[in-house]
Amino acid sequence: MTFNQKVNPRLASHALVHGLIRRNQLKDAAHLAVSMMQYGMRVHTRTLDAVMNTLEPNYFSKKSSVKSTMPPNFIPNPKSLGDLAPMAQHATSRLALEIFTVARKTGQGDTRGLFATLLAICLLNAEIVLACLVFGTTIKEFYHPPPCPEGDTASTTWNADKYGPRSLLFLPTWGHLNYILAPMTDYFRYVVTLRTTSPEFEQSALDANLQALAILANLLDFRQLHLSTISSLLALMYSTPRVDAEVWVMDKGGNNRQVVAFAYFHDVLVRLIESPPGSRTSSNKKSTRAFTPPLGLKSSNTLLHYALRHCQSPDLGNKVIVHLTEARKLALDQTTYNILLRSGTLMRDNDLASLAVTAVASKSPPSKSLSKHSSKDPPRNHRPSKRPDLHENTPLRALALSEHEAVRSIASTIETLQSVELWMMSRNRQARIDTAVYNLTTHLMHLTSTGQPHVAITVIFALFPALQVCTSLKEQVRIRRKEVVRASRYGPITFTVLLHALVKAKAFLEARLFYTFACKAERRSWFTPAPWAFGPEFYTVMLELCTAECVEASRLESRASSAVEKAAVKTMRLRTLRMALRQYLRINKVPFEAHYTMENSGHSEHIHKLVFPKRDERLSTALIEVLVQHFKYADPASLPVPDIATGSNHPPHALTGTSAESVARTFDDTERDFIERGVLPRGWSPALQFIARGIIQAGMEIPPALRHLFLGRYDAAARPRGRGVSLRVVPWAYSTEGTEAQNPWRVPSLRTRGLARPTRRRNRTSRSRTF
Repeated sequence: MTFNQKVNPRLASHALVHGLIRRNQLKDAAHLAVSMMQYGMRVHTRTLDAVMNTLEPNYFSKKSSVKSTMPPNFIPNPKSLGDLAPMAQHATSRLALEIFTVARKTGQGDTRGLFATLLAICLLNAEIVLACLVFGTTIKEFYHPPPCPEGDTASTTWNADKYGPRSLLFLPTWGHLNYILAPMTDYFRYVVTLRTTSPEFEQSALDANLQALAILANLLDFRQLHLSTISSLLALMYSTPRVDAEVWVMDKGGNNRQVVAFAYFHDVLVRLIESPPGSRTSSNKKSTRAFTPPLGLKSSNTLLHYALRHCQSPDLGNKVIVHLTEARKLALDQTTYNILLRSGTLMRDNDLASLAVTAVASKSPPSKSLSKHSSKDPPRNHRPSKRPDLHENTPLRALALSEHEAVRSIASTIETLQSVELWMMSRNRQARIDTAVYNLTTHLMHLTSTGQPHVAITVIFALFPALQVCTSLKEQVRIRRKEVVRASRYGPITFTVLLHALVKAKAFLEARLFYTFACKAERRSWFTPAPWAFGPEFYTVMLELCTAECVEASRLESRASSAVEKAAVKTMRLRTLRMALRQYLRINKVPFEAHYTMENSGHSEHIHKLVFPKRDERLSTALIEVLVQHFKYADPASLPVPDIATGSNHPPHALTGTSAESVARTFDDTERDFIERGVLPRGWSPALQFIARGIIQAGMEIPPALRHLFLGRYDAAARPRGRGVSLRVVPWAYSTEGTEAQNPWRVPSLRTRGLARPTRRRNRTSRSRTF
C-alpha cells in the first residue's frame, strides 16, 4: 500500500503501546515508549503514566523496608539520574528509572506524576536507597549546574542535552519526602524492639535504611533540602539505634567518606541547632543556590525536644527558643510548652516545669533563658494525699476548681477532647485529638513525678464518665460503648500514663477497672483505619500493680487475726499471681487476636500499621519480682495455678542488697554441690523456668542472682551467653556504655532513660564538622 503523503507514526505508536499494555506485554510497551522518546517523538503524558503504572508491582509488601538491601553497584554521590540505573536490583525499577530519565532529557512535558510513580515502584521493590538517591539527585539536578539568569540563553550555562529543558525541571514536594520516610519510620519502630542476635534481625536491612537516611541527612547538612517542614526527618534521625554501622556521606570538599551513622545524625542535628537555616551563621548559604528555608514551628519544636530530651542541654534548648522568638518572631504554641514541661520534669528542673505550666495557663511565652534555672530534686514523697471527693462535684468540675494550674489545664484539655465529634472524623479533628492527648499526658506525667498521682483517679472518671456506676444498667452499657469508640482514638500512651499514675496512687480497684476498659478500647481500634496495640510499657505497669498488690496483701496478712481474714489474703495473692501470668501470656495472644479480628471485619489492609508488643528487660524483671514477692510469703504447694505448676521451695530472700561477690559465691557453691553430690539447687519452680525460657527465647539473659537455680535443669539459663547489641533508642547525652548499674535481681538491660551521669556526660553544646 502506498501513500501520497508522509504519515506521522505518532498515532500508530501510541496505539501500539496501549495495545501491548492490554495484551500484558508490559516490558515491550516500556521499551517501545523509551524508543519513541529517544527517536524524538512527543509521547502523551497519559501514555507515559499508563506505562509507568503497569510497572508498579501488583502486590503490597507491608514490611518492604525490612527486606531492603544495599544496591549491588552502589555509588555514594551520583552526578545524574543516568548513573542510578546500574544500582536498580529489579527490572521494573530499572525500566521505570529509564523512562523517567529519558522523559526529562527529551522534554516530555510535566514529569511530576512519573516521579511519584518511580518512588512508589522503588519502595514497593524494597529499594529504599534507590528511592532516596532519586529524591536527592532530582534536587541536585535542579540546582547544578547553576541555572542561567533570566534572559541569558548561552549554551555554556545550561546543558540541555544532559538535563533536558530547564523549564521542565522541578523540586520534590513535602509529600514526596513523607512518602519516602514512611517505610523507614515503620522499620526503625520495629527494629528498636530487637537485638542483633534476634532471628528477625537482618544486618543488610539495617545498613540499607541507615544509608537511605544518611542521604537525606547529608542534603540537610549542606542546606540543600528545600523544605521547611521536616519534623518527620528530624525525629527519625534521633530515633535510630546506637550501632557501629557506617554510611557513605559527602564532606565539604565533595569527597565521599564513611562515617558512623549514629554519630553523624546527631552531629547534623546539633549543627542545625547552632546554625539554623536562614540565619547569618549558616555556613552553606553562600556556597550554592540550593538552600534550606527557615524551619517552621513544628520542625523547631522537634529540635527543641531533641536538645532537651536527647542532649539534655539547656543551652541548646535556649538557642532554639531565642531563634524562634527573636529571629523568627514566632509565637510559641501548646506543643512547645508541653516539651518544656516534660523536659523540666525529667531533668528535675522544677523552675522550668513551673514556668511552662504558668505559660500554658496564661498563654504567655516562657523566659528566653533556659540555662539559668536551678536544678532541684522534686519531692520524693509519692504517697497519695487525701482522695478527692467525687460526690460533692462532678469529676470534671473538681479538676476545674483545683488550685493547681496543671490540674486546671487537664480539665480544659478534657473539655476539648469531649467536644470533638466522632460521627465523621477528619484529619483536622484527629489532629485536635492528638494535640489534646499530648497535653493531657504531659501534665499528668508531671503531676505523677512531683508526688501528685492521685489526680489520675479524678481524671479517669472525668475523661471517661462511663466508668462511673449509673442507676440504669442499660444506660450504662450504652454510654460505655460510646466511650469505648471515643477512647479508641486516644492511642496507647494515654492509657499507659493513666494506669501508671493509678498504680503510683495505690488505687488498685480503679486500676483494674481502667485496665478492662483500656483493653476494650484497644480492641475497638482494630476496626478503625488507625489501629494500635499496647506496648510492653503497658504490661510492665500492670505487673507493677501486681507487685504492689502482693506487698499490700502481705501487710494485710500481718494484721489478720482470724482464719477467714488470712484465707481472704491468700485468695487475693493468688488472684494477683494469676493476673501477672495472664499479662505475660497475653503478649503472645495479641498478634493472633488482632489478625483474626481485622481479617474477619474487613480491615486487613491496616494490619501493617500495628506494632505488637515484645517482651523486654523491664517487663521480665517486673514479672520475676511478682513471683519472688508471691513465693516469699506464700506456700507454693498449697496454691494451684492454672496451666503452670509451682514448686515448694522458696527463692532467695530479697530483691536488693545483694553484692556481685555473694552472687558469684552462691553460684560456685551450688555448682560444686551439683557436680560432687548431685544436689539440685533449692528455690526452683516450673513457673520460674517458664519465665526463664521466654527470657532466653527473646534474646535476653537471666538475672545473675537466679542463674544458679537452673543448674542441672535448664543450662541455657544457667550460663551467661552473648546477648548481642540492643537496638533501642539511646539518648545522645548518655555515655558510650549506656548500661545500667548491674542489679543482680534484674535482667541486664540498656539504659535508655533518666538523667545522664555527670561523670560521663558529653559536652554537646558545640560541634563543628571535622571532615
